[in-house]
Amino acid sequence: MNTKKDFYKLINDKMFKAVFCTPGNEDLLKEFTERILKTKFKNFKIISPELTKNNIYEKGKYLDILIKTNNIFVNIEINSQNYNGLSERNFSYIALVYASHIKVGEEYNNNLDFVQINLTVGLGTNQPEISVSRVINKDTLKLKVRNLDIYDVNLDKINSRCYNKDDEYNFLKMITAPKEELEKLAEKGDDFMKEINKQVNKLHDENYFANFISVEEDERKIRNTYYKNGERRGEENGIKIGEKRGKETGIKIGKENALIETAKNLLKYGMPINDIVKNTGLSKQKIESLQ
Repeated sequence: MNTKKDFYKLINDKMFKAVFCTPGNEDLLKEFTERILKTKFKNFKIISPELTKNNIYEKGKYLDILIKTNNIFVNIEINSQNYNGLSERNFSYIALVYASHIKVGEEYNNNLDFVQINLTVGLGTNQPEISVSRVINKDTLKLKVRNLDIYDVNLDKINSRCYNKDDEYNFLKMITAPKEELEKLAEKGDDFMKEINKQVNKLHDENYFANFISVEEDERKIRNTYYKNGERRGEENGIKIGEKRGKETGIKIGKENALIETAKNLLKYGMPINDIVKNTGLSKQKIESLQ
């Protein structure tokens, strides 16, 4: 239970996904994306954010959000801070999506477009609210890759502007807004903004997100508990079968039990199986067996 009554802003990637990607809330994400790209979509589907590993030693890569709509793949990345290498990291994600879907057999699918939306804090107020980057030839300045656009949403710039009811980017102010400001924005805003605020409050009121948001913390605490118990059991067994072997066995049991306990907890709170795979490292088959 979240006894501290913490408030989690939408700039937290897990809160963002809990609001916009929870089953039943797809229309919220659809409108959010449409407003940024200034277009309407007929079809809209949230797909697995897992990226293919390049080799067996590489940890799995996960996008924040990946959407397939019409003939467009849209990757949304939530960046709570700016740092050296952020642009390169984000670009590597959309590049992998591009590489994974552009080629069909021996042919390249020219009917697909790829878009990345980076919601970023820390870009400063000297940059525009939203800028669009494309791959061009630096000598001729001609377009090199016609079907890849990167939208950088500068939340610093957006938040620096005074509220104006006619401002098309008012809804983006909600991403970094604390509770009181979020309420005020929803009160002044349109039905879309009111629904976002409603979903944020719902998650906090139900204590659902207190568990969802603290995946890493919860996992760490559970792991530590099971590590200690596992070590204790291992040490006790070690009296009989050898201290070293017993301790290793106990630690292994502790780790596995900790991950299983975490997975059960996340299933209880409705987290998608692919996200549980990401947070625990357990196989999809193992997690499905816990349902």
